[in-house]
Amino acid sequence: MNERQKDRRQVLSAITAVAASRALGFPLALAVNIWLARTLEREDFAFFGVLTTFSLLFALFAQAGFQTGVVRMLGEAEAGVERFGKAAIFYSSLLVTLAVGGLLACGFFFVGPVILPDISSATPWLFFLAAVLLVARSTNTVTAQALRGVGKVGASANLSGQGDQGGLIRCILMIAGIFFVSSYGALDLEAALVVSIVASLLCTIWASILVLRHTGLSSSMSGIGRTVRDGRHDNFNMLISEALLYWSWSTAAVVIGGVLIDASAMAGVVAAFQVSYILTSPITMIAGSVPRILIRLQKAGEQEELEAVLRGTASAAFLFCLVACAFLLAIGPAGFQAVFGPSYSDAYYHIAILSVGILFFVYCGLSGQALLLMGDTRVHRQVMLRTVLVTTPAYVLLALYFGPYGLSIGLALSMILQKILLIRAVKQDLGLNTQAYLDPREYLKLFRFMKRLIAQRG
Repeated sequence: MNERQKDRRQVLSAITAVAASRALGFPLALAVNIWLARTLEREDFAFFGVLTTFSLLFALFAQAGFQTGVVRMLGEAEAGVERFGKAAIFYSSLLVTLAVGGLLACGFFFVGPVILPDISSATPWLFFLAAVLLVARSTNTVTAQALRGVGKVGASANLSGQGDQGGLIRCILMIAGIFFVSSYGALDLEAALVVSIVASLLCTIWASILVLRHTGLSSSMSGIGRTVRDGRHDNFNMLISEALLYWSWSTAAVVIGGVLIDASAMAGVVAAFQVSYILTSPITMIAGSVPRILIRLQKAGEQEELEAVLRGTASAAFLFCLVACAFLLAIGPAGFQAVFGPSYSDAYYHIAILSVGILFFVYCGLSGQALLLMGDTRVHRQVMLRTVLVTTPAYVLLALYFGPYGLSIGLALSMILQKILLIRAVKQDLGLNTQAYLDPREYLKLFRFMKRLIAQRG
């Protein structure tokens, strides 16, 4: 088998491993949200949802760039480019996350009431739990990303703290914890936060054990210090780029909405955004499956094959997203009421607005990840900065004039704007196209190729 076939088989194997995890993980995450939506008051559900979304942005700053940096550094070490010791890379990512995250959590304890929705049940203890959860999810995320860096993409997806409720194992732990608490009739907002903290800590410990079994336990403090010091420039660039990326995604809409819009009205937005994670799940799976392959192909100068991988994976994700959007639009408001509860018909109209932006977002493929992993991170940062400068005031104005629906309109516009700028930047910086194919014949080729690879694998 030639190298090209081997690369494509590795891509398929990685995506299959992640897809198998997410195929169960996403429905379980939705089940957690449905359970909470039906049990908690609307304002408490909005609080939990806004905190969950905010945790993604918090984690980026807490990890100080190691969220992608640990994948990149361990991926290079696995490919034979050993700038740093593998164990030192992992230890440095974990220690930095704990240190920076702890400092940020102390600040959050005092400013959290301004950031999160104003609810009647708010107490200092509630915001203390929220601060602990932010640190726990940050460490969960960075340890799971380290698994991705050493090639264990399936385990990484299962133990991840990213996304709405994290990976498959974290979702199972969440459901088990909620069931246990509910059996005693004590499921309220504080209990939900405690369950989420415990799930994150258990996944962090599990992921750490798997990583260290691969990298070995031994590393000197000088090696850890050198890893932090020498990698800080690249990590800082990735930190800023990814923070801008998250802010231009649903994070800005949810956080701004949490400040400007009544908590009860935000509940429909939160429910819709949680459903939107399912629509973008294929491109998320692919983004987490192929970093090592993309880096290796670029370093080998395989430009044609690199573009084929990018466009082929984008096409598969776009086809799924198109079908899923059509299904969600077909079930109507009654479908959302049946799932989340009789007061959540407004979530349908948010999804109808968001679907336009989501379809274009998925169509453009891994344009942002391509720049972060293989291109100039400064270019990515510039693109995202332009997007944020345009969309942040737009979110505020749209929220003030159109309420919660203004947030959905702003997010759809943000997704379209950022992808237009990103695909142009990827073309100029890397000479690549990342968009999905529009020619039906390409989809037939993709189907035949995957069928042949699966047969060979069998």
